[in-house]
Amino acid sequence: MITRAETRFDDRIYSSEWRTWRDPEIPEYFNPVSVLLGRHAGGPADDKPALLVDGAPMSYRELRALVARTARGLADLGLRPGERILLFGTDSIEYLAVWLGAVQAGIVPAVVSDLYKTKDLLYFIRDTDSRALFIDSEQLPKLAEIAPELPPGLSTILVRPPVAIESGAVGGRTVVDAAAVTAAAGEAPCPLRHCNDVCYMFYSGGTTGTAKGITHLCHDFFLVPSRQGAFWEYSADDVVFATSKKYFTHGLWPGVLIPLAFGATAVLQRRPPSPDAVIEAVTSTRATKLITVPTVIKNLLEHCRANDLHPDFGSVGLVVSASEKIPPEVFDRFEAAFGLEILDSIGSSEITYEWIANRQKDSKRGSLGKPVFGYEIRLVGPDGEDVTEPNVPGEAWVKSRTSCFFYWRKFDKSRETFVGPWTRTGDNLTFDEDGFFWFSGRDNDVFKVSGLWVSPIEIEAAITEHPAILEAAVVAFEDGDGLTKPRAFAVLRQGAEASDALIDELKANVRRLGGYKVPAEFRFVDQLPRTTLMKIDRRALRALQAAG
Repeated sequence: MITRAETRFDDRIYSSEWRTWRDPEIPEYFNPVSVLLGRHAGGPADDKPALLVDGAPMSYRELRALVARTARGLADLGLRPGERILLFGTDSIEYLAVWLGAVQAGIVPAVVSDLYKTKDLLYFIRDTDSRALFIDSEQLPKLAEIAPELPPGLSTILVRPPVAIESGAVGGRTVVDAAAVTAAAGEAPCPLRHCNDVCYMFYSGGTTGTAKGITHLCHDFFLVPSRQGAFWEYSADDVVFATSKKYFTHGLWPGVLIPLAFGATAVLQRRPPSPDAVIEAVTSTRATKLITVPTVIKNLLEHCRANDLHPDFGSVGLVVSASEKIPPEVFDRFEAAFGLEILDSIGSSEITYEWIANRQKDSKRGSLGKPVFGYEIRLVGPDGEDVTEPNVPGEAWVKSRTSCFFYWRKFDKSRETFVGPWTRTGDNLTFDEDGFFWFSGRDNDVFKVSGLWVSPIEIEAAITEHPAILEAAVVAFEDGDGLTKPRAFAVLRQGAEASDALIDELKANVRRLGGYKVPAEFRFVDQLPRTTLMKIDRRALRALQAAG
């Protein structure tokens, strides 16, 4: 299971550029932030905008100084290299400064979505054994609720923006203004880290169980920008807007860290990515790269249709989507609205970022693309054997130096997921005769109907072809006879109405795929439940249908 079985399509799957790609030399010891920002000191990028924060520019020189002050401030609080700080907030200059300042000081930032509930916050604090917590003031009621249960190791609370909060409200712990930490004076700590030291942590979305801490190493600061930057042709002239929040790898790496590595400009926007916010960010900054997800794309298209808007996205040269499969009709509508092609891709926090993607010079609409430089892919069938023929599904296993080192405090899940040099993704893919990969569902989402396997993805695509449907999700349920059948949840477009006639039309769309795939029931909902990473939460849908 260590090596991948070759296929007769390998010369199409792996491009000549992929075959000749060589990762950069990585020194044994370095400081990751010095690698990211120090390279620009005294250069042409020094006085250009590194960030546009809610429209306000911050130069590379100013950003380096801010990160250095924050590293000093965190050290002054008593945090030491190797200790962890949990970030429970959303995009702001303080949030980003604390993340980068922690990395510069050798402290390990662990990021989680601020959409998590109170009980989840307590779990993350305990699981990371963090010495400090960064929290937005909007989330303080959650912290107050669990104050009596906070572990003794948590000594400091950084709050943004400053509010009146007594230390007694959090068990006598030190409560400080996050902005004051970013304004500390004195020499900044900048310890050298080993290339294999744990540097930062994400958390899995938790859709299949308890969220898992994903540990990443310092060498990512060399590997990810060089690979992905070359693949998607980043340059110093780019202005990059990633709609995903920076607790998500699809927001942090392509939207901030990769642009900074290239001397480009990253757009940081605190408010949620509503259609108005996305339009304003793209048009006001003249963004050249838009990194987003299908939910944002669908909402944007619906907003422009309903309000007869035609925003100018002429500056954009690259649109990348990930996280969920895009319905075929969305590609057509987006091109018609903006004259741009969406390049779909797939990645995961466990492997740091995208491992298969379409690119400017090599793409096929509807596919996930081909392997990114430095990432080797194998598909493993249910029998444990490698898939070597096209259009046969198998679980994607990925080989990359950027893969998670181990799941934090999750021994058994680590052994199950990381097999030798390979990372099991749980994503079922196929490849075609041209070497492009296609998504066919998650391991835990497929189900059998009348003894035949069904993937929700193709049913959902057939349903959303109808002009009355904005989006749809399909899960399995047992009918009164104990038989497994598909059930569809659908969101109507503005102005559309549910009716028996509409359901008949939707069933007819699906019937082309096979009669056993036709949903036995349709439920129309105002919105589909989402995970904290904005993916459709099928577990929540299954719970919803179980509740009647």
